[in-house]
Amino acid sequence: MARYLCSIDNVVLHYALNGKEGLECLRHNDIDILFLDLTMPVMDGYTLLESLPVSEHDTNVVILSADVQQQAISRCEALGVEHFMAKPFEPSELFENLSRFGVTSPIRPLATFPCVETNYIEVFREVANVALGRGAAIISDHLGEFITMPLPIVATTEASSLAMTLNEIRDNEHAVAISQRFVGGGIYGEALVRLHGKDISAFGQRLGFSQVDEHTNEIVIDIANLMVSSFLGALTEHMNIPFSVRQPIVLEEYMHWSDSTKSAATEYFTIEYGYRAESLDLDCDVLFLMDNSSTSVIKKIMETLH
Repeated sequence: MARYLCSIDNVVLHYALNGKEGLECLRHNDIDILFLDLTMPVMDGYTLLESLPVSEHDTNVVILSADVQQQAISRCEALGVEHFMAKPFEPSELFENLSRFGVTSPIRPLATFPCVETNYIEVFREVANVALGRGAAIISDHLGEFITMPLPIVATTEASSLAMTLNEIRDNEHAVAISQRFVGGGIYGEALVRLHGKDISAFGQRLGFSQVDEHTNEIVIDIANLMVSSFLGALTEHMNIPFSVRQPIVLEEYMHWSDSTKSAATEYFTIEYGYRAESLDLDCDVLFLMDNSSTSVIKKIMETLH
């Protein structure tokens, strides 16, 4: 976006890392157009909108977010925002919004920035954020209510640390953990879904799942499958890699986690995020982990996207 905006005459850009910094910027500068993300650390976009106005200057707000839930759009509209752009955006959308607010200066060639080394984790974090938003929208549409969507945590994790985390999750008697393997485009991994709360069955039933056999965990498995497949499906769109998944299984039935994480020298590429439904007592945490060979594939794809 900065490249496109810098190609327009008489445009001055200000940057903020989170909503708190954004409010300070609005207080001390006459900002004509604010491009606002909804999912940010410290202070999210909704809280910032609730805090407006903070100056006498008339600022036009355009939401630029990976959170594409209809519920999210409705909340923004209720807070006075009329313009919404989904990540990744099309240049035509950007220029349409700019012209709506009177920015019609001649367009110069796209601005170029000094070449910097690609941090594939940062690039993938944004890709994962977009995929997470698409997944949240699918679940929200099925559920009929707003899903709280935090920023995904993308990192490389040592096998020894990962083994401890997995054992803690498996041994938690107040939660249910489900494992599901996936593969696609040279990427091999496993997804771990942890469900905790009193409303797991209610959550599943509202999604259209039913329990046929009281001795099985059909609803739990169906929920986990939806959490994994919705994210991977959205990731497929962005990375152009089709993923296939195996049948999910309850983790306590699967006894080989420790075997795959014994080597302290091994590192895994991990993605971690959580979904929360506001009116239900339910926490859903998801952890994707991929091995070294998958990491090299991801790195190459992220360099291409960057």
